[in-house]
Amino acid sequence: MTDQAQAPPDVDIFQQTMEKNSHRASIFEIILESTLFQVIINILTLYALFGDDVRVAAFRLSADIVFDALNITCLIMFSTEIILSVIVKEGYFLSFFFWLDTISTISLLLDISLFNQAVGLSGAGGQAKNTAGLARAGRASRVGTKAGRVVRLVRLIRLVKVYKSANKDDEDKVQKLLSQRRQKRKTNAVEPQLQDRVEQQNPGQGEELETKESKVSKMLSDSTTKKVIIVVLALLFLIPLFSVDYFVSPPTSMLMQSQQFVKLAESEASTYEDVKNAYSQIIIDHSGIDNYIVLFTSPLYNYEDFPIYQNDDYPNLRTDEQDVGAYTLDYDTLIKTTNLPDAAIASFDKDNPDVVGILSTRQAAVMTSILSIIRTIFVSIVLTFGAMMFSKDSNDLALRPLERMIEKINKIANDPQIVTEMAVIQNENSNETVKIENTIVKIGTLLALGFGDAGTEIIRINMKKQGDVDPMLPGIKKVAIYGFCDIRNFTDATEVLQEDVMVFVNNIGDIVHTMVDRYMGAANKNIGDAFLLVWKTRPETYSFEDDNVIWHDKQYISTLSDCALISFMKIQCKINREPKILAYRQDKRLQARMDNYKVKIGFGLHMGWGIEGAIGSNYKIDASYLSPNVNMASRLEAATKQYGVPILISESLYEHFSPEFQEYIRHIDRVCVKGSNIPVSLYTIDMNVDNLPPSNDPSAKYKDFTKEELKMLLRQKKLEIKEQVESGEFKAIEHLQDNKDMRFLLTGFKKDFMEVFGKAFQAYLDGDWKTARAMFQEALKLKPNDGPTEAVLHSMEETNYQKPSDWKGYRELTEK
Repeated sequence: MTDQAQAPPDVDIFQQTMEKNSHRASIFEIILESTLFQVIINILTLYALFGDDVRVAAFRLSADIVFDALNITCLIMFSTEIILSVIVKEGYFLSFFFWLDTISTISLLLDISLFNQAVGLSGAGGQAKNTAGLARAGRASRVGTKAGRVVRLVRLIRLVKVYKSANKDDEDKVQKLLSQRRQKRKTNAVEPQLQDRVEQQNPGQGEELETKESKVSKMLSDSTTKKVIIVVLALLFLIPLFSVDYFVSPPTSMLMQSQQFVKLAESEASTYEDVKNAYSQIIIDHSGIDNYIVLFTSPLYNYEDFPIYQNDDYPNLRTDEQDVGAYTLDYDTLIKTTNLPDAAIASFDKDNPDVVGILSTRQAAVMTSILSIIRTIFVSIVLTFGAMMFSKDSNDLALRPLERMIEKINKIANDPQIVTEMAVIQNENSNETVKIENTIVKIGTLLALGFGDAGTEIIRINMKKQGDVDPMLPGIKKVAIYGFCDIRNFTDATEVLQEDVMVFVNNIGDIVHTMVDRYMGAANKNIGDAFLLVWKTRPETYSFEDDNVIWHDKQYISTLSDCALISFMKIQCKINREPKILAYRQDKRLQARMDNYKVKIGFGLHMGWGIEGAIGSNYKIDASYLSPNVNMASRLEAATKQYGVPILISESLYEHFSPEFQEYIRHIDRVCVKGSNIPVSLYTIDMNVDNLPPSNDPSAKYKDFTKEELKMLLRQKKLEIKEQVESGEFKAIEHLQDNKDMRFLLTGFKKDFMEVFGKAFQAYLDGDWKTARAMFQEALKLKPNDGPTEAVLHSMEETNYQKPSDWKGYRELTEK
């Protein structure tokens, strides 16, 4: 049975993403949140806001059918959106925004001319003979237009959705841009990246854009938006109520002319010529002006002297582009008082007794529509900037810092080590929220340093669950590379240095931890003179089958193994080159105690499974690893003294090194280490640490750098290697050839010695000790005082260079 390790899910302490992750997305949610649907809705929203005004300003009556189709499309799509939102969004139904969406959608009916005609809010144009219908249409059109403009104001709240959608798109673009910038930073030079440190230090820029909106922020934002909407709509609705024109329509020019003509026609003092001339003069006076006459008719239109006047533009006018003036001419009064000819009286149309005049208000309608577009834009600006201005202070002083805190706490919960990449906000005049935010970073940093990489799960689980802290969690079985590092002659150094021993250890620890961290590892324990270092493998790269490890990504494991050995080689080089370590060679106290004192370190490297978890009690815990494999790394380090080498590598790790790296590593013995019955092949790599040139003093090289800049410099170097490892581009052989420290260490590498030693050692394993002795002695001529050669010869000497009768190809180490 194969048990594959699984990467733990990200922790969201404040459950900001719980709703999306807690259930499988339904088809309704997929449709509602799809990019295509949102784009269509936003386009239709902009049309709904400006479409009717564009229709009036730029198109004539014949185009209304097209706009009706678009309005019906908007009505259907907005209704669909409301229905989907009711199904998908919790708390949306009967909420403030539900009613506004519903009212704004219903208001679209007033933009559909067919609907207005059906309910009597607009006329269909009619024929010139239907004077009563024209009069009613004129009155209905004025009422419908006035009502439409008022109700249509509610539609402006859809701007909020457009704004939020655009804002979300901007955030997505920013996230993508930030990701691209981070990717670019990994391949660029180090120093230019330090110029971007302001983004990490200034919470008002890069880092702010990465935070998610908190629940508090969302509630306050919605509340502010509601209040702004209510205030703006209240002003738009109420201000017109204080105008007389809203309640009473003043008499129009055409109405007064129609009334004047009727009075003249019904007057006994009027002659036929007076009535005839008045009819013609009304048409003449209202032609050639801005609001020109397009129709004038009377009940006498069948008589030759009172024909219907109709302008060619009349059929193209909408009812709301017509100023209709109608006044009834009474037939009975006309018979009694008029001096009109009998033929004219006989032509009187009793079914249409109104004198009707219509002026074109097309220019005024166009201007009104243009002003309406400007008003919509103005209200949009008021809504947008009003909400922004009302919430700016709360956002800057409380909400954004709160969101950054939430983001940082979640990051710390998922990976405590990431807090070391966070910078505190440098501001002398910082307020309480900034100080709390900085405190979170500082506490997180101490948490990361205290628990280390092994404590990630302890922190993750305890921060995710509710209730008391429970650090004593079950251990987790993981596969890792374990490195044990020990400072030689530490007891003597402690007695001599006294109080200065802490600086001594920390100077060495700084080099050890820096190199291990740079090459994909992590420091786990500091035990006085020793350090436990761990290179954890990614859970998805292996699985367990019984007690065996099955590797799924051998390239990654090979690269990680190379990194572990390279980091120890770099440490070995640094302690022989760094000025702060070389200074101890001149320390009179140490030299008086130990002649020719040098800082020396022994290393043991081994790979295997281990149980990661908390060790201790509720009073004190250490996050570390328990396993025979951890002990094996310690035993290998202890055995380096017997072989006179700085590093010993186990067989289980050696087999994962890249072939190019293996050429520099030699098999030096096969033994059972003390405390173990399992034979282990031991390997080492020869390193030249004599007479290495001192490194440049970092304090001089980076004297103009701040502490944060130096930390970013180290971070950048680590990111470069991490990127190469994760992309599969890391090549150990190139690193050995190109890295200056590696070249120093491998100076004088002797292939002929490796060949002779290899043949001698193989003869030793095969039991041909006579041949082995001769070839080992030949190897010593090529490399005098070689520790492994002398160690094997010494073990052979104990049996007078005679193979033991029970020789199985390995021996037991007598020392731990």
